[in-house]
Amino acid sequence: MKNVLVVRSSNRAIDEAAADCVLALVSDGAALIKQRGSSEVSYARNFALTSAVRALKHPTSQADVVLMVDDDMVFTPAQAFELTGAAVRIGAPCSACYLLGNGFPPFERLPSGRFVGGLGMLAIPRSCLLELAERSHVYRDREGQPMVEFTWSASDLDAAGDRRWVSEDWRLTERLGGFELLPIAIGHLKTRALFPPAATIAALLEKKES
Repeated sequence: MKNVLVVRSSNRAIDEAAADCVLALVSDGAALIKQRGSSEVSYARNFALTSAVRALKHPTSQADVVLMVDDDMVFTPAQAFELTGAAVRIGAPCSACYLLGNGFPPFERLPSGRFVGGLGMLAIPRSCLLELAERSHVYRDREGQPMVEFTWSASDLDAAGDRRWVSEDWRLTERLGGFELLPIAIGHLKTRALFPPAATIAALLEKKES
């Protein structure tokens, strides 16, 4: 995995299972960029990917693919190897397949046959990320350092002339020209509040009164 640069952004405590998945890649030789401390997702993505570009351009870098991994994804090293290998071989971004907390996948097919969507686990070839950086605006971050504006969240006009909200993940993948969605099923950790159904409450109260 020496050819892989892992990029992970987080603004919360990371689940141990998810952290162990990334540590396994580092143990196999992958480099790691950890971005923390920003609740604004677009800012976090831009900061992390700008750091990735700087790392890719360093003379000692061996990475030819960047693996974006959210802090609540669980996967095996073999799955990461398959995903990053496909991205390098195809020369295009590739995503693993996963579900959101509502049980639906966060992907939408483009007319080209590729997809746009979530950034839970997306492998981006070095050349694709550097090319996108070259045609992106550069702005100053809170400390005055240059930051590449890879993505942002805002409303845009769609093909029908209606305004629609475009989130930072959809926009980034659109700007990359979409990605190949591979049949690699990975886990998405979600915490849910459990509410007792009315029948359970009724049964409990009935027992209390008897």
